[in-house]
Amino acid sequence: MTVVQMDYDQITMSANGYKAAADALRGVAKALEAAIQILRASAFLSFGTTAALAQYLEGIKNALEKVAQVCEKLSKGLMQAMTDHKNGDVTTKGYFNF
Repeated sequence: MTVVQMDYDQITMSANGYKAAADALRGVAKALEAAIQILRASAFLSFGTTAALAQYLEGIKNALEKVAQVCEKLSKGLMQAMTDHKNGDVTTKGYFNF
């Protein structure tokens, strides 16, 4: 017989850590969005230099948003797995499908 054990405190801490990371990444992405808008607004003064920088920052912002989404999915998946473990749900589920 296979016994599955789970340290609920550790799982909760991990899930909360992923949630905090997602929130922090989204905050940085919002700050980048503000910087991008400023750079685009001033592009006519710099002959396109700031527009190129805005495009570069846009790529970074998009990557941050994707990583934030993954962190949030991990957090929710861990919490759901813990809840199911506590309730004795032994069905196979796809918690971490991306």
